[in-house]
Amino acid sequence: MPVVSLSRRAAFSLGRRLFQPDWNDERNRAAFGRDFGPHGANYALELVFSGHISPEDGMIVNIADLKPLISQLIAPLDGAFLPDSLAEFASVRPTAENLALFLWRHFPSTVAGATLTELHLEEGARVRVDKTSRTMIVSRSFEFAAAHRLALSDLDDAGNMARFGICSNRAGHGHNFNLSVGVEGTPDAQTGFIIPPHVLDKVVEEEVFARFDHKHLNEDCPEFRDLVPTSENLALVIFGILGERLEREGFRLARVHLQETAKNGFEVTR
Repeated sequence: MPVVSLSRRAAFSLGRRLFQPDWNDERNRAAFGRDFGPHGANYALELVFSGHISPEDGMIVNIADLKPLISQLIAPLDGAFLPDSLAEFASVRPTAENLALFLWRHFPSTVAGATLTELHLEEGARVRVDKTSRTMIVSRSFEFAAAHRLALSDLDDAGNMARFGICSNRAGHGHNFNLSVGVEGTPDAQTGFIIPPHVLDKVVEEEVFARFDHKHLNEDCPEFRDLVPTSENLALVIFGILGERLEREGFRLARVHLQETAKNGFEVTR
């Protein structure tokens, strides 16, 4: 029998301060940056349920049953200031990763026969946590600009235009690429991060921006000397570069998503 999924979204906001009480201010600022001070954040929560459609009412779970459960779930967080408002965060930092764990642990694993299979938590515009029973991935978004021309060296202009269309214009064309980098793991007991944001920012700055930002991929980047710089290949190259660097630093790259335009997106996963 086919399995059907249903997703339900909710929103909440809270204030927080990230700090390790056993550390001095200097060490806390080094670990948490500006988040060491009081600040607020907006969150979008998505819960995904899977199950079989009931022959009686045509649903896998009644939305009317989910609404009060989700309201109860987010009520302790919405409008709270953490860690002060909840004892559960007295010993763990209220990072997006630990908030996702809190939500996952406090929601029933099954509701009327439907199973909670995925939890997605977006923190602002740049941070997203994806939680399942097996794994957790935190993703961070970046933007860079680059130009490219899609062309094969063994084709003339007419042949390349026939193959790639206007993307083969001799002068090339450009995009503002949105890059999402997902790292898999468990939150660190001291910081609450799977990977500290400033560490991932530094890696992307050195490995992606330095190579590709405001560059012509065909002319400026040796990675594409013998490789057509499609966005598929760009995503794959970035995945390889970041995967090697993050592994050296003790982290596991799970995926790279490259959004070329509003219509075109490309993802590489492990």
